[in-house]
Amino acid sequence: MKYLKKDVGLASLIILNGVFLLLCPILKITDFNVLLIGTFLLISGVYLVRFLINMKNNFYLMALNGLVSLGMIFALILTEASSNPKMLAICLMFWIMFMALIKLKNADIFHDKKNKLWLIDIIFMILFIIIGILTCINFLYSNETSILIFGYFIFIVGTFDLITIIINYLTKGRVK
Repeated sequence: MKYLKKDVGLASLIILNGVFLLLCPILKITDFNVLLIGTFLLISGVYLVRFLINMKNNFYLMALNGLVSLGMIFALILTEASSNPKMLAICLMFWIMFMALIKLKNADIFHDKKNKLWLIDIIFMILFIIIGILTCINFLYSNETSILIFGYFIFIVGTFDLITIIINYLTKGRVK
């Protein structure tokens, strides 16, 4: 309960960012490069703050999530990926791959503790990969469409994160 409100609030920021991205074409905000970098800056900040909050629990995977998202920012800037849909899809696929590996490590930790929560992590990881691949395929359309698709993806990522936090809290991490 000590960290629940903070974790839920931080995961909700990712969901709100997804909602904002969905509203951007309506609000005539179509600078995809700024939206991409801002989104990954927010995601990296959320994960790094969650790591700092939960540092006593020795949960280093949040720090890895934050560092991978920071790396995505540098990849977007160095490759100018927002102007090249294929490069953007490649960069996003690398981010998805690294995030999926971190989710797999988290599932492995639960499995080693003989905790059934590893099944939930595996299911969310598989869904994350499938939705990520579908997102990357659809970057060949206009800026507005790409922003909407990316917004749905970020909304789903935040929702998965929030559901995982709530399940961990409700089960107190002790599902055998």
